[in-house]
Amino acid sequence: MFGLRQSAGDRRVWPNFLSGWIAGVVNICSTFPINKVIFRQQIHSIKFHVALSQVHKEGLFMLYRGIALPLCQKSLNVGLMYGCFETYYKAMQHNAMSHTERTVYAASLTGITEAVIATPFERGQSLLQTPAFHGKIKNTLDLRHHLTSVGQWYRGLEAILIRNCTTNCLFFLLRNPLRNSLPSTNTTRGKYAADFVCGACLGGMNSTLIYPVNVVKSYQQKQINAVPESLLTSCKKVLMERDYKLRKLYYGVQLNLTRSILSWGIINATYELCIYMFGRGVS
Repeated sequence: MFGLRQSAGDRRVWPNFLSGWIAGVVNICSTFPINKVIFRQQIHSIKFHVALSQVHKEGLFMLYRGIALPLCQKSLNVGLMYGCFETYYKAMQHNAMSHTERTVYAASLTGITEAVIATPFERGQSLLQTPAFHGKIKNTLDLRHHLTSVGQWYRGLEAILIRNCTTNCLFFLLRNPLRNSLPSTNTTRGKYAADFVCGACLGGMNSTLIYPVNVVKSYQQKQINAVPESLLTSCKKVLMERDYKLRKLYYGVQLNLTRSILSWGIINATYELCIYMFGRGVS
């Protein structure tokens, strides 16, 4: 990898936060329209061509409606993911734990930190992308008139915690072994391509594994005035709406896989490139 992490004595973590933030911005600007189609499939249990037709009919303006929140949320999430992981991992380096144990603890704490800070952004994004609220919620600033309590902003937190901790652990445990298993190259393009492939493989695997959890999260977050319900209750309702068929629970998974491969390839490659550049530019 290009990365800064090879310097064992380097205790700086700001390059990790900043590089992650930049990677998140690049990713969202590239993949937001795909994400909107996937979201429609998740909340309405419809096929790809139906969701695509709906989004197409709404026009270009509506296509990018709500991009401010995911831009903030995703860039914040990715910055926190890389930056907090480095912070927590380095803080535990002197503890009597193995590399695997430190990685699991650091990745889990990072997932919790992400959830606490970024869940309100994800909640707002879900409402802005829900067609039923297009006429009711004007824009991002208007959300404050509809989400009037902390509980409303944090709806879906349980599902997000499960998703974040699981995917973070898998990502950071497997990232280096997978990257090291790829053919070595001395060219910048070759290293960038290898980091893209590494991120794409891990992102595709994680997104497919955790997809049903995201479906339940989307179901919980698309509601405003409904009485809050537990994750288990929401799971039961989602399964009931889909006639208890696993195939319907995975509507949208193909496009989600494509988007995740592209997104995490971009994120990981951009992050490693930024880390490399910051490492060269700062002594």
